[in-house]
Amino acid sequence: MKTAVKIIIVLCIVAFFVWQRQPQRARFQQWPTPVVVPQRPAPVAVQQGNAPQPRPVQTASPARGFNNRLWYGNDTAKDLDPLLTRRNFLIVLDGSGSMADSRCSGNLSKIAAAKQAIAAFATKIKPEDNLGLCAFDSRGVTERAPLSLNRSAFNTALQAVRSDSNTPLGTAVTLGYSLLQTQARRQLGYGEYYLVVVTDGEADKGNDPRDIVNKITSQSPVVISTIGFCIGRGHSLNRPGLTLYHDATDLAQLNQGLESVLAESEFSDAPAAK
Repeated sequence: MKTAVKIIIVLCIVAFFVWQRQPQRARFQQWPTPVVVPQRPAPVAVQQGNAPQPRPVQTASPARGFNNRLWYGNDTAKDLDPLLTRRNFLIVLDGSGSMADSRCSGNLSKIAAAKQAIAAFATKIKPEDNLGLCAFDSRGVTERAPLSLNRSAFNTALQAVRSDSNTPLGTAVTLGYSLLQTQARRQLGYGEYYLVVVTDGEADKGNDPRDIVNKITSQSPVVISTIGFCIGRGHSLNRPGLTLYHDATDLAQLNQGLESVLAESEFSDAPAAK
C-alpha cells in the first residue's frame, strides 16, 4: 500500500515538472477554431438566348478600357476573329473634285499623292493588322476594301478611287465608324481601332462630321486621325483633345502624317510604367 502511494506521488511530481516546462501558450491551448470551407454557389439557370459570351483567350482588356457593350451593340458576330487583340486601321479617302488639283503635291494631283502615301502606309503596318478602305467619289460613299489582311485587294481598291464628287465627310465618317463596329463585334470589343481620314476640304453643307465625331470620341475607343492636305488647321475635324490632326502641305508631310498614326498605335502598345 505504501509502495503504491509512493508511486502515485512520484508520477504527480513528474507530471507537474513536465507541465511547467511547456510554453505558457501551450498549457491552456483551446481546441482549434473550425475551418469554414466556402461552398460553391449554386448554378444559376440561364434562359436560352441569354447565355454568357465565351471569354477571350488573350489576357487583355477591352479596347482602352471602354465597356465593350457600350459602343458596338449587344450582338456578337458568329465568326469570331481568331486574334481578338488585332489592330484595325480604316482609311477614309476624300475623292472630291478638288483632289484633282496639283496644289501642294508638285507634279502629282492631290489624289495621286494621297494614294501614294496611303500605299506606303499599308506596307508599314504589321502583317497581322487589319486594313480597310472607304471613300467617296462619283460612285458614292461606300466601303471599297473590307478590313482584312489582304493588302493586294486594298491597293487595287485604293487605285480605283476617283476625284469627282462633293465632300460628304459626315456620311463617310459615319460609315467608317460602322465598319469598325462590325469588326469589334468579331473581336468582342478587344483590340485597337483607328479611323484615318485623308481630305483636302471642308464638308458639304448639311454633312458636318462634328456630331458623329462627338459620338465616337465619347462612346468608343476609336482613335480619329485626320490628315488635312493643303487646307491648314482650321478644319472641322481638327478637334484638340478629341481627335488627332496633321496639317500636310506637301507629299513628305502627308507621309509623316500617316506615319504619326502608326506612332500613336505603337505608343498605345507600350507597357505602362511601373
